[in-house]
Amino acid sequence: MTRINLLVAKVVLLGVCILCISSGTLWAEETTISVTAYTLTECYHNNGKTASGEMVRTGIVAVSPDLERKGFKLGTRIEISGMGTYIVKDRTNRKNRGNVDIYMPSYEQAIKFGRQKYALVENREGLDPLNGNEKYVSILD
Repeated sequence: MTRINLLVAKVVLLGVCILCISSGTLWAEETTISVTAYTLTECYHNNGKTASGEMVRTGIVAVSPDLERKGFKLGTRIEISGMGTYIVKDRTNRKNRGNVDIYMPSYEQAIKFGRQKYALVENREGLDPLNGNEKYVSILD
C-alpha cells in the first residue's frame, strides 16, 4: 500500500469512529428563542379567538410559524421553566421567528414580563448538560 492509500484509510477509519461515538451520545439540542407576553388587547382583530378556535385564557401560548414546524403544533403541551406548563393554542404573526408568546390577563403583567431569552430544548433527555442555563422551553408530549 502506498503512503497516500494508507493515509486515506486512516482518515476514513477516524471518520467512522467519530460518527459512531457522536451518534451514541445524548445531548440537548439548544436554540435561543424569545418568550414574550400578550393580552386580549393584542387580539382585537379576532375578538380574542385563538387559532384553535378557543378564546384566549391563562395557560395558553402562541408560537411562531418556525417553532410550529419544529413540533410546537396546536394542542402541544410545553414547559417553560420557572413559569409552568402551557398548551399551544395560538399562532403569532407569520413575520415572527423563534418566539413563544404567553397569554397574560393584564397589560401590566405583560409589560413587566417583557421579552426574555430562553433555550429551546428539543431533546429533554439531555437536560443535564444545559451549561447552567436555567431558562428553557421544551415539549412535554
